[in-house]
Formats: sequence, C-alpha cells, structure tokens
Amino acid sequence: MTPSPRSATGLLIALTLLNVLNWADRYLIISFSTAIIPELGLSNLQFGLLTGLVFTTVYTVIGLVMGSLADRVHRPRLIAVGLALWSALTAATGLARSFGQMAAARMLIGVGEACLAPAALSMLSERFVPARRAFAGGFYYLALPVGIGGSFMFAAAVGPTLGWRGGFLLLGAIGLASALLVWLFMRDPSREQQAAVGAKARGSFAESYQAMRHQLFNNSVFTLTMLGLTAMVFAQGANVLDLLWWVKERGYSAVQAQKEIGAIFLFGGVLGAVLGGIGCDWAEQRFAAGRLKFLAWAFLLTVPLAAAYRLAEAHSLWFYLLAFFSSMFAMLLYGPAVTLVQEQVPAAHRASAVALFFLVAALIGAGGGNAAVGALADHFAAAGHEQPITWAILLTQSVGVLSIPILFLAARRQQRQAITGDQK
Repeated sequence: MTPSPRSATGLLIALTLLNVLNWADRYLIISFSTAIIPELGLSNLQFGLLTGLVFTTVYTVIGLVMGSLADRVHRPRLIAVGLALWSALTAATGLARSFGQMAAARMLIGVGEACLAPAALSMLSERFVPARRAFAGGFYYLALPVGIGGSFMFAAAVGPTLGWRGGFLLLGAIGLASALLVWLFMRDPSREQQAAVGAKARGSFAESYQAMRHQLFNNSVFTLTMLGLTAMVFAQGANVLDLLWWVKERGYSAVQAQKEIGAIFLFGGVLGAVLGGIGCDWAEQRFAAGRLKFLAWAFLLTVPLAAAYRLAEAHSLWFYLLAFFSSMFAMLLYGPAVTLVQEQVPAAHRASAVALFFLVAALIGAGGGNAAVGALADHFAAAGHEQPITWAILLTQSVGVLSIPILFLAARRQQRQAITGDQK
C-alpha cells in the first residue's frame, strides 16, 4: 500500500525533530568551548580531536553496521535504542574531569548517534517519490542549522545558571524522554508487513559491504560524488573553532557570541537547507545531472564568501552579512548529498550507502577538518602569529576548492552514463 502524503509529512517532521536533538547534542561541546577548554586544560588540537576524530571514528565505523541493520530491522526501534544510548552518554559528558574521560564519552555517543541517519533516511526514501526526495532530505537536514544554532542559544540560556555540566545533563534527560516516545509510537509499516507475513529479513553486513565496495570501484559517479562532498565537509570542519575565533580574535564576549552565532546559523542555515532541497529538485528536472551541477555552482560561490567572512571587520554590517551567507551556503549540502548517494545505488542498499557517505564525509571530512584546524591554530600560536585561529580556518577551508572540479566531473560522467549505461 502506498503511504499517504500526510503520513509521509508526519514522519518527516518527527524524524527531523530527532535530528535536531542529534545535532544539538553533537555541537553542545562546541557551544560551551570557552568554558570547557580552560577548565579541562585542553589544547586546540585536543579540542579538535574531541569534536572530530574521537567522535567520528566510532560514529562512522559503527555507522556501517547500523546502515546494514537499517536495511533489515524495525528502524524506529533501532533509532530509539540509539537515542537512549547517546542521551545517557551526553549526560555523562557533563561529569567528565579530563580529556580522557570526555573522549570516552564522546566515542560511545558516536555508537548511539550512528543509528539515526541510515534508518531515518531509508524510511524517507520509501515514503517520498523520487521528484520530492531532495526536498525531504533538505527538510530533514533543517535539523543541522536548528540543532547547531539552537545548541549555541541553549548554552547562552542555561550556561549562566546551570554551567556547562548542567547543560549536558539537561539535554541528556530530554533525549531519554524522546527515546521512550519513539519506541512507543513510531511505526515502520514495511518492516511490520514483512513480519506479519513471516518474511525474513534479507541480506547481511557482508552483502552490504560487497555492494558498497562494488559501487566505489565500478560506479565513477558515486565515487566522485563522495570525494567532492567530502572535500567540502573537510572545509566546513574549520568552523569547530568559530566560538573561540569570535571571542579571542574578534572581541566578542562568550555569551554574546553564543547568542549571535546561534541566531545567524539558525536563520541562515534553515534558509540554506530549504534552498538546497528545492534548488536541487528544480535543477534535476531541468538539466542533465542537475543536482550535481547545482552543488558545484553553489560551492563556487561559497569559497570566496567564506574567505571574505574571516577577513571582514568585526561588528560591521559586512561581517554579519557574510556570516549569514556562509551559514546559508554551508547547509545547501546535506539534503542533496544524501539524495545523490541513495539514488546511485540499488534500493536494497540505500541505508548502507548513507552510512558509507557518513563514514567518508565525517571521518575524513569533518574529523580531518576539525583536527587540521586545531593543529594549525596551535602551530600558528606557537610561532607567534597575531591571528592564529583566522589563518588556521582559512587554510583548512581552502580544501573546499577541490570539491568544485570534482563535482563538475561527476556531473559530466553522469550525463555520459545516462546515454551509454557505462558506469566507469
């Protein structure tokens, strides 16, 4: 039975709200960075590792397993278990007294958060027709600006009274309550129908691995798309030091920076996510390889604007406008990205394709970008540079330039593939 548009919309809203919690949890450590770093005595590199590789290594590797599971099990229950785990460990993060303790909590949070995206996105791909999938993905990834911007605003609101530790405990409690609601009320009709007729889940992790390996080595459009998106995610990893940059090198107070970064990212990012989904669907209907071309042209605009933002005078109108546009363009990526990687593989392996995308984009992209900007900031500070964070961010973001020719090449290959059927 084909699901109604109303039920599809309800599912999209529910999953998006869960993704808001996911990103708010992930970015709360960044939102409290000006309090956490001095209290725990962390270097910029250590902080970059906590927000990057320490989290993403576990998140992405476990994500491959969760992607394979999501192709076969009751997906809302998988989401509920993951949500309960990451929320409990978010609360535990508020009790950390050292880099090692916080690293352990962040690693285990990655196990829980890895359950959400593959299960959620594969459910949405079933409920929405192909012409609306980029819109659904873009709406789902409204959670990034809402969750990230909301985490800064949440930190500004609760920090003065509860402190950073109390903020983690409160967000963890909210997540645990949400996990119970998901377990009790969210349905998975396709899996429940299979169970009702006694059908056994097909496939295995080994089959998912072989399918993804085949796509990487035999589908050049899929591989180039992954590489291009990863380069842009690496560049965006530099934003992990945003709050420190505003406070240390642009003269803002911590609370003012939390409020203003949060509001800018919330409104700019929401607009970007909406434009990304709608724009990519529009381009796909009008041009061959339209989604890939749309992203390539968008990134061509993003790179110079992101650089101009870092060099603009603080507190000026241009500073705020460039911050807004940088936030907007940053969020164009995610809805179209997950649509692209899912549509380039067989339907039975869509969740696995999403998991593989997050493995590459998060581990190499975000994790690498976070570590690189932290290490460069420490290096420039030790060398006596006047604005070490500024130059660390600019150098890390320059990697995003690589995404532009790679995505244009992917678009050209996709056009040829549509004509000849040759995936090479």
